[in-house]
Amino acid sequence: MAGNPPGGRPVPKHAGDWAQVRKTGPGRFLLLAGFCLGVYLFAPFFLLQFLSLFALFIILGSRLYSEYLLRSLRIFRRDPEIRCFRFEWAAVELTVENHGLLPAFMLALGDWPGDLAVFRNHKKLCTLSGRSRLIFTWQAYCSERGIGSLGPAQLRCADPLGLFPFSASPGESTRLVVYPAPGMISLNSPGGIPLGKLPSRNPLYEDMTRRRSLRPYRAGDEPRRINWKASIRLGGPGTSPISLLVNEYEAAISYPLVVFLNLDPYEYDLHKRELWFERAIEAAAALCLMASRDRQDLGIILYRPWAEESCTLIKPGPFTLLPILERLAGIKRPRGPAGETGGGLRGSVRSLLDQGKRLPYGARLVYAGPELVEEDYAALNVLRASHISLEYLVLDEKRLGPRAPGNAPRYQMREGGYEIL
Repeated sequence: MAGNPPGGRPVPKHAGDWAQVRKTGPGRFLLLAGFCLGVYLFAPFFLLQFLSLFALFIILGSRLYSEYLLRSLRIFRRDPEIRCFRFEWAAVELTVENHGLLPAFMLALGDWPGDLAVFRNHKKLCTLSGRSRLIFTWQAYCSERGIGSLGPAQLRCADPLGLFPFSASPGESTRLVVYPAPGMISLNSPGGIPLGKLPSRNPLYEDMTRRRSLRPYRAGDEPRRINWKASIRLGGPGTSPISLLVNEYEAAISYPLVVFLNLDPYEYDLHKRELWFERAIEAAAALCLMASRDRQDLGIILYRPWAEESCTLIKPGPFTLLPILERLAGIKRPRGPAGETGGGLRGSVRSLLDQGKRLPYGARLVYAGPELVEEDYAALNVLRASHISLEYLVLDEKRLGPRAPGNAPRYQMREGGYEIL
């Protein structure tokens, strides 16, 4: 996204931790110093010799001052990586340090904004005294989803007289990851498998390792639920008969959520194709955030027939949110006109059938993409035999029914906004 400043040359390590430096070459210094020295040696007037000698010392001192500042100044980036969502402002912080004793006058600091179109206060002009530091912060507006870089920063300074200016760049950049725009989505949880993390009201999903409370015994309770120690202790001496207490347990379910994101541009309608393509990515990100809030294992299947790997699978796991969001941020927008889909099942449906049969028992599979046809819905009903809960999150301008063929839940995405449904 960003490139190095034009020109420049590598400098040795003893000259400072700069990747590139541009400064006034030795030609000007030699020209000015030689002229003053020549006037001093060959001028017949004492006053002229004194002035030339004075100018020679000023030129030599300015040159040494500029070289000293170049070795004393340093730039550090606070964040090697910045992650944010689309349509958010990101704060980039730089620290400039002057390790020398001499102050740096006319210090100009700027950062390279990369491909960002909107940014604020990315340049600063100041004076930095000796043995001090300056924290410089600028803001970048992340209007587009993607992965890029910010920087490198560039520093410009000179001696007090401005005779020998220089510019330097540390060469370090900040990796910028812009996730899809956050969306709001809420889907009813299906019946999963016991011993999970999501609370459930169904007593069939009670976890015998999570005791919640005690209650009096009722007719029909299982004897193994009776807490004999608590019954004797709470009943107290002399109480007859002993009031039995029964354990109550937490009921929780678990269902790995797997999102199938259809990224085949040929299956999207040419009308508003780029808009809907981005909307499908935002819907997948919203599903991932919903699963993360519910503490469910999360996975994703990216169907990209135009990529080297047509189908990418991130298996359901407890710490997969950030890798999935980063994959979604790096998806490129479709280019070129949409083609015609051939006869039979679509490529995305065939991939969904193939990958769905490999998912764990009780998984919740959500399709996100353009609307399918009736033959595709009928073919996907085979996944129900593998105990897979299948749902559809589709893009279509027409009004959809509440259920897809095969009695599977089907939801329609909104064209824009933070609310997906």
